[in-house]
Amino acid sequence: DSLRHDFIGCYGNDWIKTPNFDRFAREGVLFENAYTENLPTVPCRRSMHTGRYGLPFNGWSPLTMEDTTIADLCWGRPIDTALIFDCPMYRQPKFGYTRGFDKVWFTHGHEMDHYFYETDPLIHLKASDYISDSVIEGATKEFGQAIIDNQLDEINSYLKQRQYWKSPEDRYVARTMKNAVKYLEQVDRNKQFYLWVDSFDPHEPWDPPSVFLKTQCPYDPDWTGKNDFMPFTGQVEGVYSEEILHHIRMLYAELVTLCDTWFGYLVDAVRRLGFEENTMMLVVSDHGEHFGNGQWGHGIMRKVRPWPYEELAHIPMMIRFPGCPAGKRVKAFAQSCDVAPTVCDWLGIGVHPSMDGKSLIPVATGEVESVRDFALAGYFGASAALYTEKWSYVHWTKNERKSTSFTRDYIKELAKSSEYLTVGGGTRALRFTEHIPLSSLEKKEETPDSSTAYARHKAAATTDGAAQWTCTPNSTFVVPENDELYDRINDPFQLHNVIDQYPGVAEDLYAQLQAFLDELVAKRGGAAE
Repeated sequence: DSLRHDFIGCYGNDWIKTPNFDRFAREGVLFENAYTENLPTVPCRRSMHTGRYGLPFNGWSPLTMEDTTIADLCWGRPIDTALIFDCPMYRQPKFGYTRGFDKVWFTHGHEMDHYFYETDPLIHLKASDYISDSVIEGATKEFGQAIIDNQLDEINSYLKQRQYWKSPEDRYVARTMKNAVKYLEQVDRNKQFYLWVDSFDPHEPWDPPSVFLKTQCPYDPDWTGKNDFMPFTGQVEGVYSEEILHHIRMLYAELVTLCDTWFGYLVDAVRRLGFEENTMMLVVSDHGEHFGNGQWGHGIMRKVRPWPYEELAHIPMMIRFPGCPAGKRVKAFAQSCDVAPTVCDWLGIGVHPSMDGKSLIPVATGEVESVRDFALAGYFGASAALYTEKWSYVHWTKNERKSTSFTRDYIKELAKSSEYLTVGGGTRALRFTEHIPLSSLEKKEETPDSSTAYARHKAAATTDGAAQWTCTPNSTFVVPENDELYDRINDPFQLHNVIDQYPGVAEDLYAQLQAFLDELVAKRGGAAE
């Protein structure tokens, strides 16, 4: 989760240490242009599990009876299925993402699972030790005291379980990969198996071993300040200095390297147990991260805004299977919805007719050159972007309420489902799974504990009439007023909007985007959640 493609050696980073990802790329096939089509965490996983484009239809929402997952298709066949994970969003009540798996193994502690440690006393750690004084001063001026209190509460909730860590093996990614290896060691070798290993690391908080073991960060050894491992969401201007932003990125880099180490532990087990001879491995992320100014995050920190820019939408994707070309790099576009058809193709159970994605095995082997001419990315109800070989075009669908087209039935649904709600002194963007009038919520007074992390997470983890956020808690649902166009070849990180210079190109890409989404809606019978 949250693994940026440009923080991996095999994707061009020349200073980070990711030897196991790099070796995997040398042994298999790397997709240079893989994109998440429906951001962020849960919408992307829905696309991966079902093989369906989600952007025109659903945001952060549960699986439905109409969704057919890989695990659903394996049920009733001689295929053992397992989900080993620490991503708490999978466990949201009534969301259904664990359904169909024969074995489910969850590790407690990550975001939205803080309630598990809520009653644990915090003995020797303080949340204020992990926010720089200058950041508190800047955030107070920019946002007010409420945002400081919320941030301290979020860090405090996290520290209640982190206080028990004694070594890097206590970090979630280590425990998750160990559980995955335990599964491989006991699985029935006379049958097929389908194993989904889901590591929330390197998602924030960016709290690598150097922080909780109180050593120096290997990527920023001269740092003497505090470790802001859980930064404020939102704009960095006026809050973070470039020095602090750099250190935060280096903490993330250290956590990526730790993930690489434990990914290597899993790959070594696959090799040791002899599964390389008949097993496909697919490595993929759900999205990247925002880390500040310029190419790092277009001026924001964390996934606070529904922006389908490169740093968030462009993901690593690598595949390895017996007989695949070694060290091949594919420029063809790949999408998160290609995961399910690829897995089903390898298992030999066929690609379900409801799947929009394509198996990437023929692309990996060279049987076909590509399966699509462009990639889609975006946030439901806020943005839709089109990536071609030459251009990236970003359309802000939230602004479509003021215009006339762009899949009219789709926009009609968005108008019912996207609203603002003021909570705890700050504005949060929330998705109403069941369309509740905003007026009925504004009249409700907060309960004494409604500003706590537990209350926020509990409210967001249900679908029966409660709100579900679209981006990040305590954030604002803000998008630019005008669409954007970028030259992918000369401006890969989308820093120079050239829509005024090439209005005709933007119009053509808008028409292509609209036609594609209209076709998807028509294919589903015009229905949108």
